[in-house]
Amino acid sequence: MNLNEHLQQHRNELDTQEMSFNSEAIFKDRLQKEMHQPKKGNVVYLRFVSVAASIVLVTSVFFWMQSSEASTATKEVLAFLADDSAGTRLEGVYKFEDEFEKEDSKIISTLIKILHDDANANVKIATIDALLKYPTNEKIRISLITALEKEKTPLVQIKIIKSLSFLKENRAQKPLENIINNKQTYPIVKSNATLAIHQLKQ
Repeated sequence: MNLNEHLQQHRNELDTQEMSFNSEAIFKDRLQKEMHQPKKGNVVYLRFVSVAASIVLVTSVFFWMQSSEASTATKEVLAFLADDSAGTRLEGVYKFEDEFEKEDSKIISTLIKILHDDANANVKIATIDALLKYPTNEKIRISLITALEKEKTPLVQIKIIKSLSFLKENRAQKPLENIINNKQTYPIVKSNATLAIHQLKQ
């Protein structure tokens, strides 16, 4: 048997081996590509995480800006309220009353201190109006009762009496009775105190 006949006889076998080698190379190539190609599920997940992270970042920045603005506004009002000038303190009270909707604990505490200690009657009266924006605040209610027990200026006394009557604060009855029984109390103050007790008892 010559060479040509041998090749012809084993040609099919050689072709099969060549196809096997080619198939193996193609399979390896496809496997390599598949391993390096990101799966669709992973891509969707990564996009979701990216969007969620962006939303959290934007929300955090928004709340930080709001908090920063609120802090600045609070500091500004507190600076007005701490001023030596009664006019400036009065401006601070009006500023709080006009610009603040939510309760601010720092400002409210400062206003309560003004209610008890300020020497200017007009500032005290404006302060009471500002505090009445929050009628359910227990700290404010107690402070008004305490102020009624201490206050000596008739105009401020009348303002506090009317405020407690408006709030229907029954705990104020005893201080009101003390005002009525006090010989140094002005008649107009006594009249308002008497009316307030009558309204609270209804």
